[in-house]
Amino acid sequence: MSIRAFVGMGFGVGVVLALSGSAFAQDWSNSGGNAGRNGQTSEVGPVAPDVLWSGGATSLISWQPVIMGDRVFVVRQNGFPPEPNSDESPVICYDLDTGAELWRFNIPFLTGQWTTWIAGARDGRVYACRGGNGATSSGTVWALDATTGAKLWESEDSVDAGFYDGVVFADDGDLIVASFRDIWRINAEDGTRVWVASRQGSVSGSCGAAIGNDGVYVVDAVAGPGHAIKKFDLATGAFLYQSPTMTGFTVQQTPMVGPDGSVYLNRTQNNILTDFFYAFEDSGAAFTEKWSIPSQWTTNSEFTVGPDGSVYMLQPGLLLSRLDPSDGSVIDSGPVLDTDDMTNFSVNPRMASDANGNLFVSNGRFAAGRLYAFTASLQPLWDFGVTNVNIGGPAVGRDGTLVITGNGTQVIAFRSAGDPCDPDGCLADWDGTGGAPNSSDFLAYLNAWSMQDACADLAPAGGDGAWDSSDFLAFLNAYSMGC
Repeated sequence: MSIRAFVGMGFGVGVVLALSGSAFAQDWSNSGGNAGRNGQTSEVGPVAPDVLWSGGATSLISWQPVIMGDRVFVVRQNGFPPEPNSDESPVICYDLDTGAELWRFNIPFLTGQWTTWIAGARDGRVYACRGGNGATSSGTVWALDATTGAKLWESEDSVDAGFYDGVVFADDGDLIVASFRDIWRINAEDGTRVWVASRQGSVSGSCGAAIGNDGVYVVDAVAGPGHAIKKFDLATGAFLYQSPTMTGFTVQQTPMVGPDGSVYLNRTQNNILTDFFYAFEDSGAAFTEKWSIPSQWTTNSEFTVGPDGSVYMLQPGLLLSRLDPSDGSVIDSGPVLDTDDMTNFSVNPRMASDANGNLFVSNGRFAAGRLYAFTASLQPLWDFGVTNVNIGGPAVGRDGTLVITGNGTQVIAFRSAGDPCDPDGCLADWDGTGGAPNSSDFLAYLNAWSMQDACADLAPAGGDGAWDSSDFLAFLNAYSMGC
C-alpha cells in the first residue's frame, strides 16, 4: 500500500502522530508503571523465563520495585517498627544489567513512623517515605540522588500515604501523592508544596491517584452510599467534578487511565451485587459511564491496557480476561490464576503489557505466589514461582528487563535475547544505524511496510498477515518515543 493510499484511509500523518502521542513509559517509574497507572511499556518483555540475574538483600515482605535507566530500586524489609537502628527497611539500588548492589540508604526512623516505601523514580531522583500503615503514620518524602543515594531534600509536608497507595508523576516530574484524606502535589526540585486538596477515601489504604486528561483521579466515598471517581485539576488541585455513583461500601483500588483517556476502576468489596469493573469517559466537563462488567474482588492491584486498547482484568472466579474497550465485551478469557489456602481473602494481581501486546501478571499470593506471561489473546507463554510476591512487580524497564521481588533473597530480573526483527530492542530503528530515530528510519519502515516485509507486520503481537494502519501506528508510537 502506498502512503497516498494510507492517508486516503483517513489517517493523515498529523492525525497518526497525534494518535501515537499516548506515550508508553520506558522506565517503570512508579506503581502501575506510569502516570496513568495503566501498566503499558514500549519495551518488549521476556518471551521465556530467561533469568538475567537473581538474589539480593533478604526481606520478610516483597515491595514494589521501580526502574529508571540502568538501575532498579527496591525496599527490602527485615523487621517491623520500631526500628532501633533505622536499618531494617533500606532503599537499595541494584544495577539492572548485573544485579550488583550499587548503594543503600536508611531513612531515619522517627517515633510513630512506619516501614520505608519507595514512591517512585524520575529525572535522576528516587523518592521514599516512612508514612502510611493505613494512614495512621506520617512522614516526609525524601528525594535521593539516583546515582549516589545521597539525600537531596525532604518534603515541606509530611504525608500519610503508604506502599499500597503509591505515587504518580506530573509531566514536569512533580509528585502527586494521594492518601486517605488528602492529595498533595510536591515540587520535584525542592520538595515544597505546590498544592494540597482534601478528599474522602472509604478505606485507609490503596487510596492512590492516577493522572490523565489534565486531571488527578481518585475514588472516594459519596452519599448513596457508594463511590465515585473524582477529578481534581492537575495544575491547581481544585475539585472539578465526579462520576455517576457506583454502589458499594468499600473499595481498595486505584483508578487507571487508558491511552484514549478512558478511566477504569475495579470497584469491588467481595459482594456479587456490587463488584464490577467500570469504564468511564471523561469529556472534560463530566463523566459518562461507558460500561461495567462483573468482577473479581481484588485489593492493592494494578491492571493494564494493551497496545491495541484491550483492557485486562479478572472476572469472578479469578478468570483472567481481555475486554473490548468500547463496550466491555469479553474478547478472550484465559486461565484461572493460582491461589493458596487464603481463599477467603482478596487476590492482589499486578499487570504489565509490553509493546508486542504480551501480558505479565503476578498473582500477589504467598505460598502460591507466581508470575505469568501470556500472549495478547491470553495464551500461556511461561510462568515462574515467586513466593510471597505481594506487590513485588512485575516492573518492566530498559531492554525489556522484567523485575519481580518476593521474600527471602528473591530479587529476580528476566531478559530475553532480542527479536530477530528488532535485534537492538529499538522498534523504530529501521535503517540499522542506532541512535535517535530520524527520517531515514521513517522511510526505511515505510518501504518495508509497502513491500509487505514480514518484519513490518507489527500489530497485533506476532503479526496477522495484514500490513495496515495498525502496523503503521505501532511504528509511529515507537518513533515518537525515540525508540
